[in-house]
Amino acid sequence: MRLKQSSTRVIRAVRAEAARCGYSGKDVAKALGRDPKYVYERFRFQRPFSTEDLNQVAEWLGITFDDLIKSAEFDASMHRQDLSYNGLAA
Repeated sequence: MRLKQSSTRVIRAVRAEAARCGYSGKDVAKALGRDPKYVYERFRFQRPFSTEDLNQVAEWLGITFDDLIKSAEFDASMHRQDLSYNGLAA
């Protein structure tokens, strides 16, 4: 299953925000009440997070769902800058 770019960016945002707080994938799984395999499938971009998962993770991290989305948008803008800087953007 190939994920859409928006899903991979949201996953990267979850990973980044958790890491900023010093949490691992196991910690995220525990916060979600899930088996670590569930989170690792997402962290390996095999499956997307549900919106309910994202709400729960955001609350656990002390941020909002919108903050997670903004983090994903920041990732997208940085990627666009990288492409532009390297002369790859149209």
